[in-house]
Amino acid sequence: MKKIVSVLAVALFAIMGTGKAHAEPLGGQVFYSIGGAWLEHGRGGQVFTDTNGLSGKNDGTSGYDLSAGFDIPLVKQAGPGTVLGEFMVDYSRFSGKKVLQTTSVLGLPGVPATTENITVSELSVVFAPKYRFEGIMGGRLRPWIIPAGVAFLINSPPSNNTTYVDIGYHVAAGVEYMLLDQLSVGVDYRYTIASGEPGLKSNYSVAQLYFGINF
Repeated sequence: MKKIVSVLAVALFAIMGTGKAHAEPLGGQVFYSIGGAWLEHGRGGQVFTDTNGLSGKNDGTSGYDLSAGFDIPLVKQAGPGTVLGEFMVDYSRFSGKKVLQTTSVLGLPGVPATTENITVSELSVVFAPKYRFEGIMGGRLRPWIIPAGVAFLINSPPSNNTTYVDIGYHVAAGVEYMLLDQLSVGVDYRYTIASGEPGLKSNYSVAQLYFGINF
């Protein structure tokens, strides 16, 4: 036990020493977000969402959103701000209703038709350039925009054609405030336009509250 405590103490002093040697942040951030999500077109009445609506439509279009990601500084002092590269993983849940489960009505021996809670959701992986304005209110207030990003989308359940993977165009804008050099809080709005694979209409928007760990 004493050896473990000694190792932890040495590691802590090393980290503190490194922090002093590199007191000025690099300009990057790791962030975590939570908020609301809105699907532009409900997916009720499809085969895998609610068995073609035989027991009601699973057509909700609003729910919650969770995401996490990080920003890597690419170009500092690019005009009044910094150019960042953003990588984000985002999960949005739009609907969840108790409906007739599709696979239970296939007539398989010994498998009765049942109703289950089926969730309509989307997972997106976003890569995007991000421009953050610096120097406002002593550098504490930092608005930012994403003019054009790429989103790789995974839809659940799949479409009638069993398609579940799509790509999209991602835009966003937000503002954050640095409570400390190492900690920021902010709000943002994001909109993703899906390319529209057959049977999928998965354009959606999110509004989020987030906190960021700056480095």
